[in-house]
Formats: sequence, structure tokens, C-alpha cells
Amino acid sequence: MRPPGAWALLDQARLQALSDLGLTEASDPGMERYAERVRDRLGVPVSLVSLVQADQQVFPGMCGLPDPWASRRATPLSHSFCQHVVTSGQPLVIDDARSEELVQDNLAVSELSVVAYAGMPLTDDDGHVLGSLCAIDTEPRSWTPEEIALLQDVALDCMHEIRLRLSRLDADRERERRDAAQAGLELAAARAIRLLGIAEALNTCRTISDLRQVLAGFVDDSTGLFDAVLHLPSQSRPSLPTRPAPGTSDVLLVEDLEHDTGGLSSRAVEQLRARGAQAVGYLPVHGSGEHPAVIELLWKAPRRLDEDEHVMAAALSAYASQALERAILLEDRISVAHQMQAAMLSELPRDSGLDLAACYVPAKAEERVGGDWYDALVLHEATGGRAPVLLTVGDVTGHDITAATVMGQLRAMLRQTASDHPDEQPSALLRRLERSCERFGLPATGTAVLARLTPSPDDSTWQLTWTNAGHPPPVVVGPDGTVQVLRQHDMMFGHHDLLVEPREDHALVLQAGSVLVLYTDGVTDAVSVDPEHQTDRLVELVQVHGAGGSQTLVDRLRDTFAGMDDDVVAVVVTIPQA
Repeated sequence: MRPPGAWALLDQARLQALSDLGLTEASDPGMERYAERVRDRLGVPVSLVSLVQADQQVFPGMCGLPDPWASRRATPLSHSFCQHVVTSGQPLVIDDARSEELVQDNLAVSELSVVAYAGMPLTDDDGHVLGSLCAIDTEPRSWTPEEIALLQDVALDCMHEIRLRLSRLDADRERERRDAAQAGLELAAARAIRLLGIAEALNTCRTISDLRQVLAGFVDDSTGLFDAVLHLPSQSRPSLPTRPAPGTSDVLLVEDLEHDTGGLSSRAVEQLRARGAQAVGYLPVHGSGEHPAVIELLWKAPRRLDEDEHVMAAALSAYASQALERAILLEDRISVAHQMQAAMLSELPRDSGLDLAACYVPAKAEERVGGDWYDALVLHEATGGRAPVLLTVGDVTGHDITAATVMGQLRAMLRQTASDHPDEQPSALLRRLERSCERFGLPATGTAVLARLTPSPDDSTWQLTWTNAGHPPPVVVGPDGTVQVLRQHDMMFGHHDLLVEPREDHALVLQAGSVLVLYTDGVTDAVSVDPEHQTDRLVELVQVHGAGGSQTLVDRLRDTFAGMDDDVVAVVVTIPQA
């Protein structure tokens, strides 16, 4: 059980304040001045600035103390009067210690010759008594009120300096705390910006190729990262280390290939070194099926990831997983959509008597399927001889699955209409189609060319009869190389309320060797935005390659216009020699 007030000596807050103050047995110029003022103004042989620690008292300011204590500048508490100032929190004034019960057995009396003592408490802003400023005489002394007042004044000055030093320390600590907090905020902000950058970059990925390109952009010369490669499960996966990087279960890292291969095979290490890598990391990329893909990171120098980099790596793994899953899903949907659209395009008839060829080239945009279509139908009439052929090239408004579905319905309806009315001209067939769409509530609008090719009795020529509903003009190149762009056209189909004049048919006789090209706007829009120049490139291709046959020309068109922003449909008809 501690005596009353003794707990103050071991009070942790008081001891922490002493530690923060930083005054020890080493001489302190400021504290020395206060000790000198006490000695000079009170005329005492000994004066001390005494700070009482848990097991000793130290004198950063001291005058007149005999050796060996003068050189030590400290005494154990067995030699301390000042400890009683700390435990009581009050001034201690003793005229003759030899007769004072509180201190008469204190070793300071016998070994330091302390007889008269006057000590004033030195406190911090929180009221903790850190020690005392004391005056000591080796003879009995009756301390006068004036002497006590002088001692209190000097003690007050000393205490103010102690508090000022602690306040400065508190201010320094607060500044350090603010600086640390600011640094933490800046670090968090920088991390958030990097995470946002990773998220934004990977969220733009629509294809696996996009993902590879974004990963390549993470190369960072400042860290020595010189390559970031995506390995899919379907590809040859790299050899992986047998243990994760320290501090993470997600990153497989070999920090220094020169000293630790991390369980990699010797062949894998040899290949990595050949690529210039001194450190390698692997991040799992889920979302690609049962087995994850892997991002391989290569550094030019040995590399250890810090906490922030572990967070970045985990984020990269997570966002890349989402991007890969999205890319695979989109590619599957694109493939299905294109297959569906291609399935709705029929094979060209082989018994038409014409050299026919056609192509459908999907747009390069991800899911940009739409309503582009072509069709060729032999109209079997009862009149005998070779039957006419109905050609159709059209483009339903829209670039989505709905447009492709409407296109499929239109194609089937037009086939049925043409089969039921084989003698009607193209404009009449198109008008019937529009009325059917209106009757059945099919929201079909767009452009189209319907062309009827009717052979002459001796098959030496073919009569071309066509109607154009706002579609790009057909192109005809004669056997002598003359070019005709058939620009006559009416309004787009599906807008019957705006159709003032009836649709018109136009006619042209095609000689043997003539080439007719029907196409959608994916061809012309890829060439120029100027309508006057849109057909120039197409005409040039027809003139150069038309003599090689319809399929040769179609192949050339496919190669030329593949990868455009819109679907490309082209139908080529070559009039054969009789």
C-alpha cells in the first residue's frame, strides 16, 4: 500500500511529461540561470532545479552541490527532499531538517549536509508536479516571507519556461500529427486516384484485345515494370511460383530471380532472364471459366511490393477479372448475333442463269449487328423459258438485335409477296410489303433496292427493272467499261404517310459482260461523307476487278471494306455471254 500521495511519483502522465520535456542530469543553460538566480538573490550555498523521476532526481540546473553529487548531477530518492514536493503538490519549507520528522532520516541530511530547505513545485499545464526549484542551506535557517516570495517568483519563471518547452513540444507533435495525417490523406488520395485510373482504364475494355492493350499501358519505368501480359487458360500458361508474395495470398511473386527462383522451373527462369526480368509476379484473373487467367508482371530489377502496391495489385486483379468476364461475354454475344444475322441470309440461287455473288461483312464495333440484308429469288413463271430473278439489298433502320430481327421478318415477307405475285414490278412488290408491315404492326423502316432481272428470249441481254427506296444507288459497268450510277430514287420505305408520289420503276438493258453492283451504305460511308465521291472507290474497284467474275469482285470488296464501323453488304451480278 503506497503512502498518501506516493502514487504521484509513479503517475504515468507525470512521467510522460518528464520524458517529453527531455531535461536530464545534463546541464541545461536555461535551468542553470534559474539556479543561479536563487543562489544570488537568497544568498544560499546550494540551489537546484530538481526534476523527480520514478527512481531518482536529476538536476538540469544546479549551484553549490558538493562532489561526488556535483559531477553526477543526480541522486537517488533516498537523498531527495524534492520528492515530498511532488507527492504533496505544495511548497516545502524546512528550517532544520535534523528535527523535522518528515526528512530527519533522509540521507541528504547526512551525506549532502542539507539542513535548511525551501522548495517550490514546478508543474506542467495539466497540474502534474514535475519537480521543484529549491534553495538549500547547510545551517539552520529561518526563511523569511520575503525570501519565500523571491523563491516563488523565480520558480514561477522557471515553471513558465518548462511549460513553454512542453507547449512547443505539443505544437511540434501536433504539427507532426497534422503532417502525418496530411501525408496519409495524400497517400490515400493518390491511391484512390491510381485505383480510379485502373478502374477507368479497365472499364473501357470491350474485348480481350482491349484488355491486353490496357495492361501494356501499366508499364512504369519508375518502378522498373517493363511488361504486363495476360495469359488465358486456353493459351500456354507460364510456369508459376510455388508460394505467394509476403503479405498477400493473391500475388505470386519472385522478388529476385538471381537469389531465389520461388520454385519456378529452371527452364522458366531461363526464359524470364532472356526477356530481361529480374523479378516476376503473377496475378489471378478470374471470370474466364474454371481455371483463372494470369497477368504476368516483369521487372528489370529485384522488386519487393509495399503495402500500397499490394492494394494496387489486388485492385488490378479484381478489375481485370471483371474486364475479362465482360469481354468474354460480349464476344460470345457478338458471335451469336453475327451468326444469327448470317443465318437469316439465304444462299444465292444456282439456277438463275446469272453469275451471282454476295457478301455480308459485320461491322468492327462490338455488338453492332443490324438490319443489312440481301436476297436473290428466282421467280418461276408459267410462261416458260428462263425465269426472272428478283434481287434485294436493304438496310433496316437501327444497329441492334431488334433491327436484325425485323430484317429477317421483312426478308421472309418479301419472299412470300414476290412468290405470290411473280409478274409484278419491283415498286408494286415494295408497296405490298409496306402495306403488310402496316397491317401487322411491324415497325419496319429503312432503305432498299428491289431489282428485277428479266432475260431476253435468246438470253443475250437482261432487262433490269428497279425501284429505289432511299438506298445508295446501284452501279452498272458495261462491257466496254462505261459506268452508270443509277441515282433515281424515292422515299425510304416504312414512311407511307409521307409518300406523296407513287413509287417508280426504272429500266435498263444490260448487255452480256455487264456488271451490276448493289450494296449498303457501309461501303459508301467508309469512302467519303461527300455523296458525289462515295461511289468513286466502288466504281474503281468494279472497273479493275469486274472482268474477273462476280466472286472475284465480291472478294475484293470484302477485303477492301472489312473492319468498317458499319455492316457491309454487296451483291454482284455479271451478265453472262449467251
